Amino acid sequence: MLLNMSGTGRSLLNDARGVGIPTLNERDPQAIATWIGDQLSLKPHGTGGNLPVLCVAAAKGGIGKTFATTMLAEGLRRRGLSVLVWDTDISNPGLVPAFRIPASAPSYLHLIQRGPAQWGERGLQSFIYQAEHTRANGAGWGRVDFLIGSHSVARAEHDVRLPDWQQFYRSVVALPGYDLLLIDTPPDYLRRPYATHALQSGGAVVLPTPPGARERMGVGHMLDHFHEHMPDRLDSCMLLFMQPERGVTASVDEVRALFVQRYPQVKTLGILPREPRLASMADEHDGYRNMLDLGPHSAFAGAVHRVVDSVCQQLGVSPPLPMPQSGLWAHLVHRLRGDTKATLSGPWRARIGRRCEWRA
Repeated sequence: MLLNMSGTGRSLLNDARGVGIPTLNERDPQAIATWIGDQLSLKPHGTGGNLPVLCVAAAKGGIGKTFATTMLAEGLRRRGLSVLVWDTDISNPGLVPAFRIPASAPSYLHLIQRGPAQWGERGLQSFIYQAEHTRANGAGWGRVDFLIGSHSVARAEHDVRLPDWQQFYRSVVALPGYDLLLIDTPPDYLRRPYATHALQSGGAVVLPTPPGARERMGVGHMLDHFHEHMPDRLDSCMLLFMQPERGVTASVDEVRALFVQRYPQVKTLGILPREPRLASMADEHDGYRNMLDLGPHSAFAGAVHRVVDSVCQQLGVSPPLPMPQSGLWAHLVHRLRGDTKATLSGPWRARIGRRCEWRA
């Protein structure tokens, strides 16, 4: 590392940064000590360990990566966990519209531009966006906070070099006050190997896996990439299968059998069903409204909660709240308690409707 170069030595700083050598031009002793500690992966005495890290990754866009991140974040929040969501896909920050994050929210890209001396806890805290609609509540739910790279500042001059991102990552995982770090990664995983770095550093990766031919081929490419660079870490990779869209001939069972045969170490989280009506209602709502709020006892909500429970088991995270119950009986209990917003999944709604007609 190069520290406080002066005179003609300053001309070497840009060249050093270009080849990935950490550099610092700072006079504050505390900032210098913090930066050197970060370079050596040292933590101040008395602080806890690093956060559990879960990356959501994909080899191509439009595969459901941001959707999976949103559902995991809200599902973990409903288990009483405090989650920091880091949107590293700065070219297409899908979490911004999904969580109704305003354009005025701070972008961590500005913090990265300030240099490593500012990447301590105090500097990071001022760039974390805390939304009112994802705060902790009286029911014991946790919270979801955000590190956002705003699209308005995602220009070429703000592109993050990999050495900077890796150092920034070490600062983020050392933040106190959270139970888990959830990272939405970009699809260009060879140029921006963020999921690879997280996996090498002890984190886990979730791969959304629709059964279509192109989608499952992209998942296979990522698993081959992980196997080539760190075959002993495949047991920290998890497949999240998606119910096929209309017209797709391959089934989840067929595709799952193929992956199990080729990558036996990779875990399976479950299947997320398609709920276009709930998704459309959430998108068209004026403010933020999650699909789990619109259909809290639907088959979709039950699937999300089971997936979240599997994630907690895989990561060794113990949530304070039990898994929410879904289905007919949970719906009836909430109706008896006066919860008129409770909704049923399609099959149960149709079955109750037929029974009502028969009684009439």
